[in-house]
Amino acid sequence: MDIPNERSSHITPTPRGGGIAFVTTSLIGFLLLLLNDALNATELFALCCAGSIVAIAGHLDDRQKISGATVRLVLHAISAVILIIGVGIPSELALFDQTVNTGIIGSILGVVYLVWLLNLFNFMDGTDGIAASEAIFVLLAGALLSYHVLSDANHSPAAIVLAASTFGFILYNWSPAKIFMGDVGSGYLGIVVAGLSLIAANQDPELLWVWIILLAVFVSDATVTLIRRLLRKQKPHVAHRSHAYQHLAIRLNSHAKVSLLVLAVNIAWLLPIAFLVADKQLAGTTGVIIAYVPLLIAALAFGAGKDSATN
Repeated sequence: MDIPNERSSHITPTPRGGGIAFVTTSLIGFLLLLLNDALNATELFALCCAGSIVAIAGHLDDRQKISGATVRLVLHAISAVILIIGVGIPSELALFDQTVNTGIIGSILGVVYLVWLLNLFNFMDGTDGIAASEAIFVLLAGALLSYHVLSDANHSPAAIVLAASTFGFILYNWSPAKIFMGDVGSGYLGIVVAGLSLIAANQDPELLWVWIILLAVFVSDATVTLIRRLLRKQKPHVAHRSHAYQHLAIRLNSHAKVSLLVLAVNIAWLLPIAFLVADKQLAGTTGVIIAYVPLLIAALAFGAGKDSATN
């Protein structure tokens, strides 16, 4: 049970660890896709191994069987390395009008990218329905735009399987939530979404920018919050209520309104920009700047990283 405290956004004791449901169903779905030759076996194995390690670590953390952030970080890094080895990263990326070779530096940055995204989903899972709805949006939009670019349906089913599994969960996680996904679910969503973005990018490097654009709300809020907390010498792994979306939930006195607002920004702002990048009408890095600048400003304006008066 998740017992409310002064840093909680909920007021009623609520079961946590419900992410086990979509972890299990999506892993089964991935294996079924493999039987139908719809996924590359090496990529699938890496995705399942990395996801399972993160999910197990998250479940142990939910059960308070892991003490200390260092152990979690090591397990996260191991899962990220497995995913980089099994999936890889694009050999070249376009940065504005330049094409750069990624090499070993790219692999290191890939590990950082994976670890950050899996922790990002954990940080942003503090309001009913927000992490699940974000994952569903990113997965479905990513699958659709990947198909638009590649014209190959085999690169979309894995994302759709995870989105469908998560949709079954969100029916119980929408405000007022009857159950929380816990670290077992949030970390798993983060690492698998990141892994799927790399799989898509290996087919067309511009798709990496597409997925990064789709994730802009979560990345902006979590990054600004983390930087501000580090500057104030606050421990990043300690529970808090200082994300922009948490401040907004307090102002609006509603979890559902915040989750719907994030979804609206995703659909009305980020999806069109991601489409222009996928359709080669806009350079990927230019699209990232256009997508992120207003959201970074909004995160600052809503007080991301600053303790609320009610904390």
